[in-house]
Amino acid sequence: MNIEFTPDEWYNHHRSNVVWFSAIDDEKVVNCAISIEALAEHFGAFYDDPLPAFRNHRQQIWDIAAKLIAGRRFEDDGTIMIQSADLKTDAQQRERSRSVRIID
Repeated sequence: MNIEFTPDEWYNHHRSNVVWFSAIDDEKVVNCAISIEALAEHFGAFYDDPLPAFRNHRQQIWDIAAKLIAGRRFEDDGTIMIQSADLKTDAQQRERSRSVRIID
């Protein structure tokens, strides 16, 4: 599985509570989104202008989206939706991996 992302994120402040972005999974385009709530809670995004926070944390968001795609966690409409709980789980996994020490 080869997953790539394009820096084409967008947000429609009149209609949507998410920032949209695209992934390409083996030549198939996958529409992905992260909730504004998740961006605000975890990355300090402003509700009326979430794109700067998205762009500052783009790689981490893409990494989470790639895990969800690989795990086939698609919504009914075929999209990937990152919620606040997905970011909490990712942060907990990173914290556990940092707390592991190797003793010689």
